[in-house]
Parts: sequence; structure tokens; C-alpha cells
Amino acid sequence: MSHCKSGHVGITVEAVEFPGVGAESLLARVTDDLADAAADVFAILAAATTSLSRVQQGTWIAVLMDPDPSTSHVLVADDSDGAMATYMNQFVGALTGPAGTPTLAMSQRVIESSSPLLIPGVPFDEFISILSPAGQDYFVRHPPPVAMPAVGLLVVPMRVGGATIGTLGRFDWRQQPPLTEADVDPVQLVADHVALLLENARLHAAVKDQAERLAVVEGVAFASRVGQDLRLTLRVVVEQITARLRVDAADVLLATEQGDFLFVAASAGFHSSSIPDYRLPAGAWQSIPAGSRPHVENLRDLDRMLPNPRRSLYAREGFQSYVGLPLHARGRLVGVLEVYNRTVAVWDQASLAFLDTIGGIVTVAVDYAAASAAAGLDRVTGAPRPGMSDLEMEILRQIVEGLTNRDIAEKTHRSENTIKFHVRRILEKAGAANRTELARRATREGWL
Repeated sequence: MSHCKSGHVGITVEAVEFPGVGAESLLARVTDDLADAAADVFAILAAATTSLSRVQQGTWIAVLMDPDPSTSHVLVADDSDGAMATYMNQFVGALTGPAGTPTLAMSQRVIESSSPLLIPGVPFDEFISILSPAGQDYFVRHPPPVAMPAVGLLVVPMRVGGATIGTLGRFDWRQQPPLTEADVDPVQLVADHVALLLENARLHAAVKDQAERLAVVEGVAFASRVGQDLRLTLRVVVEQITARLRVDAADVLLATEQGDFLFVAASAGFHSSSIPDYRLPAGAWQSIPAGSRPHVENLRDLDRMLPNPRRSLYAREGFQSYVGLPLHARGRLVGVLEVYNRTVAVWDQASLAFLDTIGGIVTVAVDYAAASAAAGLDRVTGAPRPGMSDLEMEILRQIVEGLTNRDIAEKTHRSENTIKFHVRRILEKAGAANRTELARRATREGWL
């Protein structure tokens, strides 16, 4: 019994004996490539499909179900024909909507039965007829880049722990030689090994996501608790979101006093050096009742969007996915929290619920600021700022933003012990007992 190298994935894969011509070499080749893949879902899927396409000609398609089983991650590889790989990726992209990529029809059939599907070779027109209506429409409107009188298909379930989590399939349009029953077992064993690696990667990602989300909540809640400068609080919010979550940019829009328009109060992650001072009509957001789930939109086809003064900004930034969360307080719209991705992002229910939690904290901060202003309790500027160096001022800003000593050390490229020394000096200069009191005084007295 031999073992392949563990690489980044962290799982030892044992060589397995199974019947079928070339089966052992197929498993050995693929598992060797997988051992060099990072413990990341996309890296594993890419390594598996690319490796398979190098060993057996054809277009390989991996489908991994999302938490919502009606949508999936889909990866395509065809190492010997880039045109076919591009074509099939465009096919998948055409099916993708705001909620994600729908699980392909034949993959859904295999997932439901947990049994392999083998179609050795059928005329191309007959093959098209068994696709979903959307799939049929795409193939008719966009013919493949190569002629294929007949095609074959092999799709096997990816299984782990008694559950089917996706499929691995080969789209055989060359038919040299055509698929046979002997091809099923080797691919099935590879698929089950891939499933094991994917499940391990998902568990690691879930733990990391939970830690990152907790850190965001702590940072945002800290800024909201100690900050009386609303714009500074909102800046911390968008910077925490873009730094710790899988989003590329974020902003917070606030409603004007009359409530008719929205304006950008804080933003982070935009490539543009300055965001135009947009005044956006609030009517569309006002019509959304309080407590509604975040609004998810696909921005890839900007020409199909309703008139939007920020459409040119979206195009320049390359945004493809958008989520907007209306913020309601005391029965009225007070703002909107928006996040953007430059790739198509799939937002599951847990992610949307988490964003809703962040929105709740932001809403409290906005409402508190408005109530304080109405009561004449705006920020007081009393004690002068203690004398601090540029480095100490940078550390102070990051303390107010809720960063830990380790975070500050990484951002300033200094050791954690150096940061601890400077934090003690800042506390002494400010006459503050702890970081919370320091942050409260810095924002209240306007030191930043």
C-alpha cells in the first residue's frame, strides 16, 4: 500500500486497486495533481478537471452543490481544446443568474439517484433534446466551435459520508474511442476522492468564515459603541467588511433629512480615487418594507439595468454582483448598506443573514446619531489632542477602528511588541485607562 504526498490539501490518499483498463494510472495521476492543490474548493475542482482532461480527452465538468441545492459551483476544463473549454464556460455563464448557477439538468438527475449516468454516443440533435430548456436554447443559438455528429456523456456522483455533494462528468465529443461501461468505475473512484477533499476544504472554510464574521461583528459593534462621529463609525464598518469578508467594495448610503434622496456617507474598496457626490432617489428603497431580505442583483449585463446614475461607475469598477440592504429605524428608511463583487458571487442564506446582522448594528448607529443631533448632543470638542507622532496617530486610528495589536502590527509592518509599546505610550499620553476609553475620547474630542 502506497501513499501520495499530502501537499496543501491535508488528506493522505491511498492507492486503490480496481478493475478497468488504465484505471490505476488515472487515479494515480489525478490524486498526485490534487496533492499539490490548495485546500480550497475552487482549487480542488480546477485541479481535478484539468488533470482528468490531460489524461482522457474530452471536456470535463465538475458540479458542486451550494447550500441551496438548486444552485451549484461549476468548473470546466479541456486541456486539449481551449475553444471548447471557453464555449462551455460561456454556456455556464449564460445560465447563471443573481441567485447563482442552476444545477445542470443531468447533474441533478445523477444527484437525485446517486447513480452514474452513461450515454455512450448519440446523434448531437438527440443529445440536445435531453438538456434543460435553457440549455437547449443556448446550444441552438450558439453552435459549438467544432462539428460533433455524435457525443457521449459520463456523469458520476461525488459522494462523501453517505451524501452526494455534486457530480463529475466527461463531455465526450471526439468519440475516439467512445465511452464504455469500463470508464465508469475509474471516474467514480476519482470522484469520491475529490468529494472527500472538497468536504475537508468546506469544513476549513466554514471555521475560517465563522471567525472572520465574528471579528467583523466585534469591530463594527466596537466602533458603534465608542464612536460619536457617525461618518467615522461608517468608515470603520465598510473597511471591516471589505478587509475581512469576501467582498471587493462596500458603501453606506444615508437618507437626507426629508428622506427623498440618498447620498454616499462612507465607502471602501473602490478603484476610483474619489466617488462622485451622487444624490440618488430613495423612492425604490422606500417601497421595500422593513425586515425584507437583502436585495441581490447581477450587474454583468449593465445595459439591461434600469436607469441608474451609477451605471458608468459600476462599469469602470468591473462589478458583477451587488447586494443592497435597506436600513429602517422607527418606521422610516434611514440608509442602505451596499456590497459589491468583481466576480459573480453566490450569497447563501447564512451570508445574507449575517449581512442583515451588520445592517442592524449600522441602523442603531445611524439612529443614535440622529437622535443625539435632535437632542443637541453633537460631539463635543474639548480637550486638545495629546502630542503624538505620525506612527502613534496611525495606531490610534486603527485602535478606534477596532483592530487588535496583531492586526496593527501587520498593517504597519512592525512587530507586535513594538505596537504594544506604542499603545501603552498612547494610553499614558491620553490619560486613558484602556483601549475602549481611549477610542471613546479620541472620537468625542475630535482627535482624528
